[in-house]
Amino acid sequence: MPTISVRISDEERRKLLKCGPVSETVRDAIEFYLTERKKREFVRKLKQLQAEHPVKVDPDEIVRIIREGRQH
Repeated sequence: MPTISVRISDEERRKLLKCGPVSETVRDAIEFYLTERKKREFVRKLKQLQAEHPVKVDPDEIVRIIREGRQH
């Protein structure tokens, strides 16, 4: 497993230690960052897709579908 080295202040280290072992906290933070980055990329692609292929929705059709759903 690769190792990384990062310089942090004593105050940052104390704060990290409150969350548990520094190595586990940093691993969790990296995983969180990568997950959030993946989500942002997905949303960006979705917005691009929606812009390229706009969907026209008829309000009357929506009302009809809702009413049908309530009757069943």
